[in-house]
Amino acid sequence: MRRTHLLLLFVLLAGGLVPNPTSRGAAAQSTPAPRPVGPTGVVLPPTDPMASEMQREIDRQRAEYARLFTQLAQARGESEAFAVQEELRQSQVALQVSLLRIQSAYARRAGRERLAWQLERAVEELITPESSRIRQHSEATRR
Repeated sequence: MRRTHLLLLFVLLAGGLVPNPTSRGAAAQSTPAPRPVGPTGVVLPPTDPMASEMQREIDRQRAEYARLFTQLAQARGESEAFAVQEELRQSQVALQVSLLRIQSAYARRAGRERLAWQLERAVEELITPESSRIRQHSEATRR
């Protein structure tokens, strides 16, 4: 179980979703938070409405991760730790879905229907269980 905790801690710290408990002082406080990236991979200016909406979602997710990480650290057994890890996984997918949906809505408003469609397909890939995708693919190849 300790190995699982350490691996998860590394992933969370590397992703910047949980503040690093070992980084203290002015240097850690002056590090700017990562800025949202638009659907084309461009870092968005903080005044961009889509960037602001995405940043609010990222900030909400950070708070959720901190809460779940605290629960994980206080887990009383492997089954409890695995349950929290599953919540962390679902929370991460929910963030990805939210960010893609925000980008899709802005793409659609800008008249970029193909990009909006591609972003919505990415959402479907995230929320459709793999077993359903396999079944759909095998049914399509039989026709």
